Order: sequence, then structure tokens, then C-alpha cells
Amino acid sequence: MFSRSVCCFCLAVSLVLIPTVGRAAEEIDLSHVPGRAVAAVVLHLERLAKSPELELMPWEVVQVSVQRQMGFDPLTIRTAIGFAAAPTEDEPPDWGVVLRFAQPQQLGGEWLDQTEPATIGEVAYRRALFPTDPSICQIDDQTLLIGTEPMLREMIQTPDADSPLRQILTRTPMRNDITAVLAVAPVRDLVNQFLVQMPPLPPPLLGLLELPDQLDTVMIALNLSRERNSGIKLIATDEAAAQKIESTLQQGLGFAKQMLLGQMFQEMPDAGDDPEQQAMQRYLVRVANMIEGRLRPTRDGNQVLVTLSADYATTGGVLVALLLPAVQAAREAARRTQGMSNLKHIGLAMHNFHDTYRALPAAYNMDADGKPLLSWRVHLLPFLEQRILYEQFRLDEPWDSPHNRQLIPQIPQVYQAPGSRAPLGKTNYLGVRGEDMTFIAPKQPDKTPRGLSFRDFTGGLSNTVMVVEANDQSAVEWTRPVDFEPNLERPLEGLLGLRPRIFQALLGDASIRAISETIDPEILIRLFMKADAPADDYR
Repeated sequence: MFSRSVCCFCLAVSLVLIPTVGRAAEEIDLSHVPGRAVAAVVLHLERLAKSPELELMPWEVVQVSVQRQMGFDPLTIRTAIGFAAAPTEDEPPDWGVVLRFAQPQQLGGEWLDQTEPATIGEVAYRRALFPTDPSICQIDDQTLLIGTEPMLREMIQTPDADSPLRQILTRTPMRNDITAVLAVAPVRDLVNQFLVQMPPLPPPLLGLLELPDQLDTVMIALNLSRERNSGIKLIATDEAAAQKIESTLQQGLGFAKQMLLGQMFQEMPDAGDDPEQQAMQRYLVRVANMIEGRLRPTRDGNQVLVTLSADYATTGGVLVALLLPAVQAAREAARRTQGMSNLKHIGLAMHNFHDTYRALPAAYNMDADGKPLLSWRVHLLPFLEQRILYEQFRLDEPWDSPHNRQLIPQIPQVYQAPGSRAPLGKTNYLGVRGEDMTFIAPKQPDKTPRGLSFRDFTGGLSNTVMVVEANDQSAVEWTRPVDFEPNLERPLEGLLGLRPRIFQALLGDASIRAISETIDPEILIRLFMKADAPADDYR
């Protein structure tokens, strides 16, 4: 598994970071790009190792790893076209890649062990053994198709299918190192549905909500050398729509500059009368104004263009260094919000479980000998819209039985803490277990283990922590009947580290609280208890 991951990483690096040597427009063979593809990335990859911009790339490692895993030499790839279909509500988007080689190649290597022979009509291909893995088809000795099983079948069966995306690619010169294209029309309704569910935007950004209806095509050009500029081209439905897009981008750019400057000033010490701090603030304003000017959009008819000059890499490096604290703060805020959402869903599921069984789930179910089998997290699945997964478990077997172990990688997203580095299948969401705490052992063997009732929380549901978002060191397999058992001498042990200076907790009334590292240990211990919980401020 490790070597396979290394191979995929090396191939991805070679497909994304390698610029073309020649700069002339090159005709691209679009056969095998299926009709339902809505987005594509086109890369020129001929004579890659001689590119002066990437002479320090580990070509030897890339070449050996890919050859061992897949049989072909990645340095002979002439062009690569990656594409994706529109996602659905229940499934991730299907995707595919067409690799065309400069010389004949023979598919082979360790990757074939993860596939089985199959045919579509008269075409032979290799079908992935696992649904999440890609299938492979070598159409000829210089063309390789890779993709999800449904997409690969379409790539083979309808090699010349027409679509809005293919029409755009046909009339687009492919002069850039990397060209990415999105046909907006096929996904317009889907994007609008997503935008409706977003939190309210500040007034300067409200125009962004209208972009899907104003756009026809989004194109991104990336060039790693200084010979050509990079940029984004937005093709509007008409000239009036292009005027609105230009205005929206200008307002959004100005708003973003002010927000980022405000964040940077907040991270800095108070300038006061310190001339150095005052000079740093002036410098930040000058750089922000320069970046805003370089990113300012221009309009030509129904097209809006944002150009990055050839020295964008240097400018971008300075900007990233300046804005890193703000970016990190924004990323952590998003992770914390998603973590709160996960805990909220768990809390609501707990209440629905209680409405059904007149009790909260016990810590686990057990067999006739009292041996713990499966965690409460498994028994909560039907109340998290995961009944199909729940019905795959053998409830009379332990979590690590040969059958139940196969289900650990299918951990629901609600049990995956954002920002966690715990291995796949482990969760940071642990119930608080111990004497006089929420999660107790079941009173009798039962496939649906029942624990405490709400009336047992004499200290008040709103004052009792039921579930914690623990750190990665405390994470456990989500099906394993193991939870957080507080150390009464050091109650914060195992909790801090996932979020800066706090940990998040689900209370009995399904509310979420961020509990500070500075909390009085005695108050925290009492919060873990279902009786005599404090009403003190514990932030």
C-alpha cells in the first residue's frame, strides 16, 4: 500500500508540476473525452526532464516508481487530459485521464494485481477490484485510459461524444503549460444550489451569488516559466453579464484586501509610536495595493481577464509570506466550524435515539459473557442517515472480527474531525465514560444497547459534556468500544492539540462549546459528571 501511494504521488507530481518545453499551440486529440465531462485539465508533457524550470525534480524516483507500479515510463508521456463529470448529492464525481505517449508502451507492474480482466464489447480492459480504485484500458500501444469504472466504460464506448466541454476545448489554443476549463452550463443549477446553502455573504461579495447565471466558461492558464503570463479568463453569457462580472470582481478584490490587511494588523503588535512597526504597516499597505492592481480584471466584449505577470511567482511568494497568518487563521476557523457541525449532528442523533428508545446509547453492546462488541458510534448510524452501513455490521460479533474490520475504512464523514491526522478509520469524537458520566456499560446483552435516560442528568443536560473532540493521540477506530475516560488528576490530558488552545465538546442539550486550556481542572471534572454540574463560565 505504501509503494502504491508513492507511485500515485510521483505520477501526480509529474502530471501537475511539469511544464511543456515547446510553446507553440499544439493540436490536442480529444477522442475518449466523454460527453458528460464538464471540467478538464490539459497538460503538454513532452521532453519533460529537459525543462530548465524543473531540473531539480526527482525524475529518477518518479520514473522508477511509476515503471514498477504501472509498467510505463512517465517521462515519455506526450500529453495528458484529465476530466471530471458533475458530482451528485450522494457520490463523488466520476473522473478519467487520457495519456498519450511519444513512443509505444507496455502496461504492467504491480498495479495490475489490483485489477481483473474485463471486456466492453470487443475491447479488453482491467477492471478495478475495489470501487474506489481506477480501472485501466490500453486502447493502443501509445494511448492509456484511466478512470472510475463508470467513466472508463463511457470513454471506451463513446470515444467521439460531443459536449459543451469538447466544443470549448476544440476552439481553445493549448499554448500553456497547464490549461484548465470548466463548462458552466451543465453545472449551473448544481452550483446555484450550493450557493443557496452558504452562510450569508457580506454586501461587497453578494455579486458572487450571480456569477453562475452570468458565466458560460471558466478558463485557467498556468505557466511555470517567465516566458508566458498566467491568468483566468471568464467568458460571460453576453457583454452586459461581463460588465457585472468585472464590477463584482473589483468589489470583491477590494474587500479581500481590506479584510486581509485588517487580519495582518491584528496579528501584529500595536504600532503605537514605534517607527519600525509603523513602517511595516506602510509596507504591508503598499504590497497589498500592488497585488490588488496586478489582479485587477480587464474586460473585452463578453470576456473578463485576470492576468498574472510572468514574475507572479516572486510576487506570490511575498504575498503568501505576508498573508500566511491570516490564511492559517481562516483555515482553522473553517475546520473548527466543520467540527462543530459534526458534533451537532452527533448530538441531534443522540436525542433522536433517546426519543426512540427512551434512553441514550450505552457505551457499547456486549455478548452473553459481558464482552464489549461494537461502539455506540455504530449503533447511532441509523440516526445519522447511515442505515445501509449499519445493516452491514454483524452486531453479535466484536469490532475487530474479520467481517466487521472490513467496515472500519467506511467511517462516515461525521466521525472524521477536520484537520485530524489520525489514520483513516480512526475518530477523534469520543464519549465521556466513567463513574457518574454519560456513557456507561449496558445493563444487559442487547443488539441496541441502552444507557442513561435524560432524567438521570440531575445536574442539567446543558451543563454536562457528553462527547469530546479529542486530539489525534487519543483517536480510536470508530467501531471500537473505547472512549475518553478522564484522568481526574489531569482532566485535560488527551484533549488539547487538535484545535489551538481549546477543545470542542458536545453538551447534553446538543449545544457545542469550545472549552479553553485555562479552565479550572475541578470545574472541568464536574462538567464531565451527569450530576452536580457547575453553571460557571468555563470558556
